[in-house]
Amino acid sequence: MQFVNPFFLIALGALTIPILIHLFNFRKFKKVYFTNVRFLQEIQQETKKQSQLRQLLILIARLLAITSLVFAFAQPYLPASKLQKKVTGQQAVSIYLDNSFSMDAIATEGKLFDLAKSKALEIVSAYAPSDQFNLVTNDFEGRHQRFVSKEEFIKLVDEVQVSAATKTLSEVFTRQSDMLPETQKMNYDAYVISDFQKTFASVSSAKPDSNISWFLVPLVAEKKDNLYIDTVYFLSPVHQPEQPVRLQVRIRNSSDELLEKIPVKLTINSVQKALSSFTIAPNSTTEITLSYTENSSGIQYGQVEIIDYPIVYDDKFYFSYSILPSIPVLCINEKEPNDFLNALFTNDSTVRFTNDQINQLDYGNIFSNSLVILNSPDEISSGLAQELNRYVRYGGNLVIFPPANGKIDSYNALISLFNLGGYTSVDTMRQRISWINLENELFDGVFEKNGNGKIVLPENIDLPLVYKHYKISMEVLREKETLLKLQNDQPFLITAPVEKGKIYLFCSPLDESWSMFAKHMIFVPTLYKIALLSNPTHPLYYIIGIDQIIGIPNDSVAETNICKLKKLTSAFEIIPETRKSGTTLTLFLHDQINDAGFYAVTSGKNPISGLSFNFNRKESDLSCYSSSELEDQIKRIPCKDIRIIKGKKNSLIKEIHQIKQGTPLWKLFIILSLLFLAIEIALIRILK
Repeated sequence: MQFVNPFFLIALGALTIPILIHLFNFRKFKKVYFTNVRFLQEIQQETKKQSQLRQLLILIARLLAITSLVFAFAQPYLPASKLQKKVTGQQAVSIYLDNSFSMDAIATEGKLFDLAKSKALEIVSAYAPSDQFNLVTNDFEGRHQRFVSKEEFIKLVDEVQVSAATKTLSEVFTRQSDMLPETQKMNYDAYVISDFQKTFASVSSAKPDSNISWFLVPLVAEKKDNLYIDTVYFLSPVHQPEQPVRLQVRIRNSSDELLEKIPVKLTINSVQKALSSFTIAPNSTTEITLSYTENSSGIQYGQVEIIDYPIVYDDKFYFSYSILPSIPVLCINEKEPNDFLNALFTNDSTVRFTNDQINQLDYGNIFSNSLVILNSPDEISSGLAQELNRYVRYGGNLVIFPPANGKIDSYNALISLFNLGGYTSVDTMRQRISWINLENELFDGVFEKNGNGKIVLPENIDLPLVYKHYKISMEVLREKETLLKLQNDQPFLITAPVEKGKIYLFCSPLDESWSMFAKHMIFVPTLYKIALLSNPTHPLYYIIGIDQIIGIPNDSVAETNICKLKKLTSAFEIIPETRKSGTTLTLFLHDQINDAGFYAVTSGKNPISGLSFNFNRKESDLSCYSSSELEDQIKRIPCKDIRIIKGKKNSLIKEIHQIKQGTPLWKLFIILSLLFLAIEIALIRILK
């Protein structure tokens, strides 16, 4: 037992007063005259021992009453823990208020978020008016990066709203610890009020500061069920106007219930395109396919929607993509265009095909094309090689057909810029293409599938003859992928990514004396799919709270124009930081997007791209740590000054006082003092 005001124990010296009164209280006898002896019958006889015992009991009662009263003023208490720091002077208190989406879950007293705000106010009321307070939320706002008075703190708590921002427990601890250097001479307490989701809270890896007294206040939701859309993606990356397309939607059920016939709706540009339903098992994931027909060219804004309660922020999923009216393709020739390439692309409205002679080529036009085909020019100059290198690395696609009689060393100089192996000798052995990489997206949808959904080519399929071809040095091609292979196991067509772009390397020119590839039916899907896959794309969606660099494949923005990002359904508009490099316009948003939905990138009055942003799905999994699991984690960390406050209804303030000051005993001693006074009165008045 310890005392808050031990100097009051000096008053125990007052115990000498009743002792002295007891020792020196000499009775003075009074004479009573009477004429009748019958009064002697009324005198109650009292022995000497009985009188001494009664006086001793009265003395003990008085001493105990005074002692209890002195102890009450000294405010005795039982310390809560040996690790508890002695509280002296002003205190600094930091309170983290979890305002993530998961706090919309329902507890017995209402929403967890409302309960968390009331807990924060209870914590503040447990401290003195002179103490200082700091508020931390997931938004990490600058105005919260300071200590304020109790009245100002209450105002800040009232202003907090549920936010899309998410932070880990480690980030929260670091944020609260960063305030310590300014308050080293003060007692520093830090509170964490949260539902302690498993995706957020790992105490064992958070490394709390041992100079701070940490208090965890877990809140428990009554129901932890949630159904949400996890992601969407297309089965094919190629989009063409008026063509059928299939969208895959992944949905997760984090409840213990079987959910049947849940409706799901797809809209494109605010027009309903598909409606379906699904059944999902408890704590599982399912994928459904929504089929629809593409709209005309332009920016497509898509939304998938389900209905769930009470967590509703993840019931809508936004995505966007663009369908270009035509894909620009540039073919660089020595002199005359190639008849086979002209026949393939010239009359196709999907492709805008252009032929250029190498000696008349404007290098500035290269970057305005999605695909560049080197149709066996005799020589590649060093200047053209450098421009093609920049073009590919900035996101362009390059197809190389080697020359029949040109300078192969100039081609190898170009290929070496991509860190790829070049052409070596010419192999004149006649053979066929014997193998097609059916797993690559280039041949997806080219061949029919069997009943099991697999592509099986006929054993004696007629593939093109190759009379002669260049050999390729393969040892340098680390990320290469062979698409077509010859009978001697040498590659005929390989592809490799080069930073943001891609290169396709053929081992033979489009010359009938070298191969029959240009006349074979496989020529059409191979070159056509290369053109389609070169269509510039960006991710279907971005995640709010993750500061991503956004690249837009567009070169039509003038240098003097300012790009803006505007939300379609509101007046929200920002001017992001932009950088233009090659065929890519790069946007830096710096965490300025806080609301999910559709956004348009505009240059002047013209939209150049559409972007979609979704809330982070980390908050959708409502599985949380229990108090016992948190205690197990606390045992595994070096910092021992960390406690869990269960905070039952109407007892949080009391629990904080008990933790900070121990269990107070002054009320008990007041009661004892009154009890001993009552005993003294009883001894005097009753026991005569």
